[in-house]
Amino acid sequence: MKLTNEENKKIDLMKKDLISLRHHLHKNPELAMEEKNTSDLIAKKLKGLGIEVHRNIGKTGLVGVLKSGNGNKAIALRADMDALPILEETNLEYQSVNKGVMHACGHDGHMAMLFGAAQYLAKNKNFNGTVYFIFQPAEESGGGAEAMIRDGLFTKYKIDSVYGLHVSSVLESGYFSIHDGPVHASSSNFDIKIIGKDTHGAHPERGIDSILVASEIVMSLQTIVSRRISTLDTAVVSVTKFHGGTAYNILPKDVTLNGTVRTHKNEVRDKIKTEMEKIIRGICQGYGANYDFKYKHGDRAVVNTKKESLQAISVAEKISGKEKVLTEPRPIMGSEDFGFYLEKKPGCYAHLGNGPEKGVNHNSKFDFNDEILMTGTKYWIQLAQDLLE
Repeated sequence: MKLTNEENKKIDLMKKDLISLRHHLHKNPELAMEEKNTSDLIAKKLKGLGIEVHRNIGKTGLVGVLKSGNGNKAIALRADMDALPILEETNLEYQSVNKGVMHACGHDGHMAMLFGAAQYLAKNKNFNGTVYFIFQPAEESGGGAEAMIRDGLFTKYKIDSVYGLHVSSVLESGYFSIHDGPVHASSSNFDIKIIGKDTHGAHPERGIDSILVASEIVMSLQTIVSRRISTLDTAVVSVTKFHGGTAYNILPKDVTLNGTVRTHKNEVRDKIKTEMEKIIRGICQGYGANYDFKYKHGDRAVVNTKKESLQAISVAEKISGKEKVLTEPRPIMGSEDFGFYLEKKPGCYAHLGNGPEKGVNHNSKFDFNDEILMTGTKYWIQLAQDLLE
């Protein structure tokens, strides 16, 4: 059932306090796994609502537990807490007081919206079941979701499905983007060391030119996506570092290459690793060089499940109207560690438009749009009431 006019009025009464909370969080950002003061504040405020709070899950992470009625169903709603190592240049009255640390991705707003939902649901309890409020550390650096899972997030708590909400600078203010299937790409990092033979730059024939070998590898790696992966699959292979050499007239023995791989499917991610090593091995053999290759999996792909996505779409349409809910697939090559949750449980990760006028995420002049604060809060409340009728 859609939120009534009376319920909307009650929720809107929280706006001033939620904006104040958001501004406080923005002014006092903390980096990944250092969110102690943030976690302390959120825990204190949740306890003040009578919500059961569990601390130190994933180091600084916490889970609030709210039960109502006799329903057995349980859902989890997640907000991320960490800021970025960016020097803020917004000149806002609530600009960061921690030099070189900034909420440049909207996590201050995410926390305020989820707390707003917790406050309303705790006071009204118009749902039947259990809501878990996840306040997660270290989304930006990755590892926060994994750390919470390792500390028993899905073994200590009976969670049936899990939901995330993130602001987007691409979407118009107040618009939602929700669809099933791939939403964010997985991220993998690679390290390649080419081991040649150093020599004077005037006599390349006396050595094995590791720079030449590495250069050929960089060019050849680009053929993986264009020639070895299906055109129906999305993937990116980017070499982002190329280090070697110490002088103008010396061909170095070693060169190192580093970079990232992004895909929306685990099987594509693994195929790229195989194809990369084939290319590296073949080129090194051709030149008589040796190599060392490491390929490390990072965030998992965020892949929404169909049932939960349809439910989330229905909720968003009740909040913003059907015309403001975009349901065509809009997968992003950037990564998000919410994918670790969706490997364990069904769920949905949605985007809420912050408006291009507020700047681009991860930029020193970005700011969360306070005008959408209540939109996100109402989304969480409506979701809890719909799923836990």
